[in-house]
Amino acid sequence: MATIPAAHAEQPPLSLVAITFAVMAAIIMNVLDTTIVNVALPNMEGALRANADQGTWILTTYLLAMVIVTPLTGLIVERFGQERAMLWSVGVFVFSSAMCGQAHSLVEMVFWRFLQGAFGAAMVPIGQSVLVSSYPPERRGVAMATLGMGIMLGPIAGPILGGLLTDTVGWRWCFYVNVPVGLLALLLIWLYVPQSGKSTQPRRIDWLGFLLMAIGLGGLQIVLSLGNQDDWFSSHFIVSVTLMALVALLFFVWRCLEIAYPVVNLRLLKDRALALGSAGIGIFGLALYGVMVILPIYLQDHMGYEAVTSGYVMAPQGVGAMISMWVSGRLINRGASARWMVFSGILLGLWGSWYTIHYDLSVSPWWIVFPGFIRGLGLGLISIPIFNLAFATLTKEQTAEGSGIFNLMRNLGGSVGIAIISTIMSEQTQAGWNQIGGHINTFSDALRRYWHASGLHPDPSTWAIMGQTLGQQSAMRGILDAFTLVFYSFIAMIPLVLLMPRRKAPEHRQ
Repeated sequence: MATIPAAHAEQPPLSLVAITFAVMAAIIMNVLDTTIVNVALPNMEGALRANADQGTWILTTYLLAMVIVTPLTGLIVERFGQERAMLWSVGVFVFSSAMCGQAHSLVEMVFWRFLQGAFGAAMVPIGQSVLVSSYPPERRGVAMATLGMGIMLGPIAGPILGGLLTDTVGWRWCFYVNVPVGLLALLLIWLYVPQSGKSTQPRRIDWLGFLLMAIGLGGLQIVLSLGNQDDWFSSHFIVSVTLMALVALLFFVWRCLEIAYPVVNLRLLKDRALALGSAGIGIFGLALYGVMVILPIYLQDHMGYEAVTSGYVMAPQGVGAMISMWVSGRLINRGASARWMVFSGILLGLWGSWYTIHYDLSVSPWWIVFPGFIRGLGLGLISIPIFNLAFATLTKEQTAEGSGIFNLMRNLGGSVGIAIISTIMSEQTQAGWNQIGGHINTFSDALRRYWHASGLHPDPSTWAIMGQTLGQQSAMRGILDAFTLVFYSFIAMIPLVLLMPRRKAPEHRQ
């Protein structure tokens, strides 16, 4: 399989700066869209006439599209080359962003978000490949460090930028802001990025396997997102979609194990380190994206924060992650134990999450900022070392396909995690309303004492106050249960890390 070679050392300095700027602009734009929308979500739900369960589709469809399309990245580059693939990715991403900004219904928004995620999926891996092929070998460390900083900028800048745009010019500008950035990236890619990576004999794409994966994962997402509001398996629709998804996933696994060049090489999961590491990064995705869903709802809907304020108090988690990722990268280069770094990250994640399961409706901003920073330190200490552990026993030839599985599981964990978190919040809020509300009646001595102490009287305005209080306390129960799931997700990573092998891969293993 012949491939057009990449030129790197001969790039002039000006071209190198332009290529780096173009790739960074595209990647930051892509990563920002996983976090910038979170803060604006309550405003978007109102404008699009969607409830909290439906609103999470705006987040999950983006991640789900990335999960489905990411495994095709290598095949796309083989057929079209880096430059053309990057141009199409950025171009359609920018167009989809503009269409998201003008969406006036949830269906429109979900469609354009899915398209946005599908074409944005290839940006990070292709951008990484472009930088590697453009820089000379002795400077590739600088290129990768720059790329890592761009990827980590999203969790820091996303909530703040999303809050500022939402409060000043409206939530639609969370999408419109991509247009000028994306057009500049398009121009620089067209002018400076060399055409490379295209194969003269590209592999065939297993379209049947791809279709089975899309149906299976898409059906799973529909069941998790709609199951709660449709009363789960009492709904014929949910039962039908569940069966369809299970059958598609079973056939997808069978096909991946049977053919020579599957969409996802599941045979690599026979490697214990990769299998456990991929499971761990899936749980990591639930913890990371789950918190990013819960906090905006808690802060804006129940604590009364403005969007920009909630962005500021959420940003320290990204700062903590950026610091610990930088530290963990340096420690790994010096031979530090990746296993102990992951354990340290899990402990920090548990510490930061412990505070969240004790939140109430009067907590100060400091108790959002401090636990968020600690949790961010933990997330950063987990992400890079667990990658090293997962690939410890793979050969160099297996790394590319293993990376596809690893990244697929991270995005899938985030997508499924958001759906599970949303279901827990909705179900436990309803359960709290029924259980707490069952004790509120005019014959309750405790209620009469509460009225007397508060100076209230049994009139319509009092019952309105009671209903509002009941709604807030019930929602708080759902939020605390969701935070509890995030807390236990960190615990669930511990046995996975304990079971991962310590040995290194041989240099040439067939």
